[in-house]
Amino acid sequence: MRSPLIALLFGLSSLGAADAPKPPTEAPATLLAETDKLVGSDDMTKAAKASLWKVTKGKWERNDLGTTGAEVIADKHNAIVRLPVKLEAFVVSFDVRLDGAASLAFTINNAKEQLARVIIAPTYVSLRRDDYDGNGPEKAFTFFTQPTPNDAGTWHNVVFEMVGDTVVLTVDGKISGWGADPIYTKEIRANPSFHIDGATATIRNFRLWTAKPEPKPTWAAKKGTLPKPLEKPKK
Repeated sequence: MRSPLIALLFGLSSLGAADAPKPPTEAPATLLAETDKLVGSDDMTKAAKASLWKVTKGKWERNDLGTTGAEVIADKHNAIVRLPVKLEAFVVSFDVRLDGAASLAFTINNAKEQLARVIIAPTYVSLRRDDYDGNGPEKAFTFFTQPTPNDAGTWHNVVFEMVGDTVVLTVDGKISGWGADPIYTKEIRANPSFHIDGATATIRNFRLWTAKPEPKPTWAAKKGTLPKPLEKPKK
């Protein structure tokens, strides 16, 4: 059954012309997660029914192509928009276009900090375990990074999967990396967020799926074909 909270956060909508999003019943290709139910769909355009994204920093505006965000100098902070919802095993898919921003990050958070982070920058993509305990002893570290040109004005599709202690990033169906950390089974997963450094970047076609609690049967073999995650630095 669809979570009542998540159901309230989203509206299903469609666009015409070449920029139309994927049909909301079409699950993305995944490596780790077995998708279960579509629980959220937001084209993020001004024509779409707005979901309850919460702007915490920066300037965010819906337009014909999606939602465009940029830093506000007075904030002295990157631009952030957040969706207040708790998650378990899940898959997220969205499209992003950099239009001058230094980077766009997608994060999954615990009660106060970030657990995992995807970074899309002009010259690379990256997946990392974040600094989830704030002023505590833990520090962020990178699982995977891949040099690749993400030219301004070009759309890229991002799929992020989280099941158990494992996360997987796939960009444009071609670049994939993964990582695992026991902390992912101990902390709550909540508030998927977008962060933009500089100005500007645009997001569209946000989709959120629940996933089965166990990895795909093919995951054990599949991860052997992917780059080995970078190791956590020793303290």
